[in-house]
Amino acid sequence: MKQKSILNLLIPLIAILAVAAALAGLLVQGGDGPTSFMTLHGQKANIYGLGLYRFDTVLFAMTFKGTDVVTLVVGVPLLIVAFLLYRRNLLRGGLLLLSAIPYFIYIGASMAFSAAFNSAFLLYVALLSVSLFTFLAVISTIDSTALPRHVRPGFPHRGLAIFLFIAGLGTLFLWLSELVGPLLTGSVPPNLGPYTTPFTHGFDSAIITPALLITGVFLLQRKPAGYLFAIPLLVFCAETGFTIIAATIFQTLAGLIFPIGVYIGMIGSWLIMGAFAIGFAIRYFRNISETALR
Repeated sequence: MKQKSILNLLIPLIAILAVAAALAGLLVQGGDGPTSFMTLHGQKANIYGLGLYRFDTVLFAMTFKGTDVVTLVVGVPLLIVAFLLYRRNLLRGGLLLLSAIPYFIYIGASMAFSAAFNSAFLLYVALLSVSLFTFLAVISTIDSTALPRHVRPGFPHRGLAIFLFIAGLGTLFLWLSELVGPLLTGSVPPNLGPYTTPFTHGFDSAIITPALLITGVFLLQRKPAGYLFAIPLLVFCAETGFTIIAATIFQTLAGLIFPIGVYIGMIGSWLIMGAFAIGFAIRYFRNISETALR
């Protein structure tokens, strides 16, 4: 692998943009307080009414605040550690750096395309753009064809592939369970509220699920792309688990109590997936022999 000096600018820029957006979400004050109204679809939308997310529903505002905490506590520190290891010319550092970036692509896209317009909008757009092209820049430094030579005999090809299949199909079926009924009856998903479309459902189904499934197939076939993209997906799944925990805490503190089935089925499944992702990520790095970047 060959290091790129441009990353010395791009990685700190991602960190700055992410921290600025997260702090804005957590610290900006103002607003007239909670309110509600009937949407064009006949749903009652309970609007948070406070801070940066004053125009979002309580459910989404608390989710965004939970994401902000994970960005500050997990996402940015992981990015910094990965970049330091990358600068030490370590293969695992390069792979970890590649793995730390998708989280910021995802939250940049989520906030730019699904959150109610707010004063941090350009931060979200910049974060999405910088993260996406930094990810491509990091990929270009990695000789994926050489990765199989660094894979040790104990690498969990089958177990990791099965996990990726379950995570991909589980995500797809989870979102379809909220979409198929409304599509058949001509209604809308229950939590759509004032938003125009369920961004997360669409993005995950169109991008995340195929990425998980295709990478799983590549791993079974021992293709270099399988080794290259497996670890970013694992780290992303793990960070998603942390996000679900933080969002659930904020939602509970805001008085949102879900049926027990939601905690077990939806929230519980994400937590289990995150825990398995952490375990497989550890096994992944343990079974990649270290080498210096060229």
